[in-house]
Amino acid sequence: MFFKQHLHYFIVCVLLAGLVNVYFLGGFNTPKAYLIFIVVAFVIFPVMINTDFWEIFDHFREPRPVFCSIILNFLISPAIAFMAGSLFLRDQPLLFTGLILISLIPTSSMSMAWTSFSNANLATALYLTPLNILFAAFIGLPLIFPLLADQFIEINTLMIVRNIITVFFIPLIIGGILRKLIIRFKGDAFFSSKIQPNVGIVSGAGLLVLIFLVMSQERNAMLLENYRALVFAVIPVILYYALMYAVSVFWMKQLVSRHVIDSKKGLVLVYTSVARHINIAIAIALSSFTVDQGAAVMFVLIIAYLVQVPGLAFFAQKFGKNFIMKTTDASL
Repeated sequence: MFFKQHLHYFIVCVLLAGLVNVYFLGGFNTPKAYLIFIVVAFVIFPVMINTDFWEIFDHFREPRPVFCSIILNFLISPAIAFMAGSLFLRDQPLLFTGLILISLIPTSSMSMAWTSFSNANLATALYLTPLNILFAAFIGLPLIFPLLADQFIEINTLMIVRNIITVFFIPLIIGGILRKLIIRFKGDAFFSSKIQPNVGIVSGAGLLVLIFLVMSQERNAMLLENYRALVFAVIPVILYYALMYAVSVFWMKQLVSRHVIDSKKGLVLVYTSVARHINIAIAIALSSFTVDQGAAVMFVLIIAYLVQVPGLAFFAQKFGKNFIMKTTDASL
């Protein structure tokens, strides 16, 4: 529990440790194949075991949250990222690419965790999360990402599709089969109490090892020489998240006030739009670019994670629960 609650602090430590390694010891070269193996086996695969994609098919008769979520995550989100990147990262194409990438891979386990914390509709989060991930895999990454990012860096669409199969669909299929087998032979209670809590720890540990190895690449000496640009990248990331909160909360309030959806489902729309799936974004970045390019893209993704975690916690504690309570009291 301590590890999961303080993962963002560990990420900062291993990020700095990797860069210190480069600065003082010269770093080292880890083959790209090893990095991809780590990200697939220890970062993505545990996520797939924990995500029940079959939940999607049980909720197709509830189109309103689905439609609203897709609009937020695949029209508004990339538009905000492109605007923020155009303002601050025009001369930093790899950092710009990282911002576009993170805008197209929505939701994460954080969406469900803070939904539960706020007493919002967990069932809605349980199907919107895998739905958005699948939409990202079929539409966001192979179609929208090249359309936006190809303006300032060469994007091989066929390679993106191949990498989606490698880092997403293969772990998805194997993880889904393993999940079914565990539940069939050991039961739901065993899976919920023994497997679900621990695969998150495995994924977090794998993420830390991956970040250290990528940041320790000797070619990252160029990143250190351009440290001002890296620091400057924090501004568009914060701007992106701030605008996503503003737009999603405004739209949620409009939908709830017009009785399009109830407040508990409306709050889920916020959590599934402001939370981004950093693990999958890192996997796509490492598999689709060279290691040195991937390191620059990953830097933006790590900044996004460090902004996202406290941002979601602050929003849920200061706004989420209060919004549910106010709308519930008003309906009585």
